[in-house]
Amino acid sequence: MKKVIPNLMVILLLTSSTTLFASEANSSKQDTLEKAQHEPGPLHDDHDEDHEENEEPELTFSAELLREFGGEIASAQTGVIRQQASLPAEVRLNEEAVAQITPRFAAKITKIRARIGDHIKAGDTLAEAESSDTLVRFSLKSLIDGVVIKRQVAQGEHLSPDDTAFVIADLSTLWVDISLYPKQISRVKAGQPVRITTTHGPESVNATIDYVAPLVDEGTRTGLARVFLANENLEWKPGMFVRANITLDEFPAAVVVPQSAVIDVESQPTIFVQQGETWQPRAVKVGRNDSDQVEILAGLSAGEKYVSKGGFVLKAELQKSEFESGHNH
Repeated sequence: MKKVIPNLMVILLLTSSTTLFASEANSSKQDTLEKAQHEPGPLHDDHDEDHEENEEPELTFSAELLREFGGEIASAQTGVIRQQASLPAEVRLNEEAVAQITPRFAAKITKIRARIGDHIKAGDTLAEAESSDTLVRFSLKSLIDGVVIKRQVAQGEHLSPDDTAFVIADLSTLWVDISLYPKQISRVKAGQPVRITTTHGPESVNATIDYVAPLVDEGTRTGLARVFLANENLEWKPGMFVRANITLDEFPAAVVVPQSAVIDVESQPTIFVQQGETWQPRAVKVGRNDSDQVEILAGLSAGEKYVSKGGFVLKAELQKSEFESGHNH
């Protein structure tokens, strides 16, 4: 019995040591797992970096700030694309509203009362004259309301009934004569919409074709279309060269936007669409277009809000965000 007890004690000590070692090892492993869960290792960091690189920078440019830069926001809507012909034209006097003032008989002009540029009412005296035969005094009076555009007489001059002393023009209506090339002659009709524009001068106006000449000019082989242009403010001047955009046909479209809304981003036609508090640069497919609008076939739906003007500001902000985040393309 004295020999058995020491051996038993050795076995008990070894078993206890092994159990303690295993317990410490398990505890160390559990600590490592728990530490890994709370402190991301290299693989977790790499995943986050990849995720960040795939995210597009958010454009949080406020609508108020965008408007301060001249931007405008609109809702996508249905509309009409107009097939147009842009043609040269000239503003001219309305020849039906011009009066030639002549003496009734041979006379000497004794006094001039009107000068070029004067605004005249019908019945106003333009000059006083004396008959060359009877010495009777009389007045040369305006036949219409208008402006003196020519004065072709001097005081003391003798005139015959065939001589024009003054030319009065009513400038409140003018003619816009449009030159029609051979391929447009058969397509332009009275009543078609037309927009008159000029680079330097009054703002563009919408009108209609009032007259199409039945003959073609033998020398130039061009036709003639005419617009009776209202000019109450006298902003349009005879002699101006202008452009006439005549609508030849119209096509309905599910979504149309101003041409200013479509911005080139990385060689793609792009529209900045509102997404909550941010702006999404969205590639779009365009269709027909006219001088003002473009048809959107895909990428923008009716009702969505988008930047109709000033998208270049958001494009610059997008490029800045990509540069700062290292997303250069």
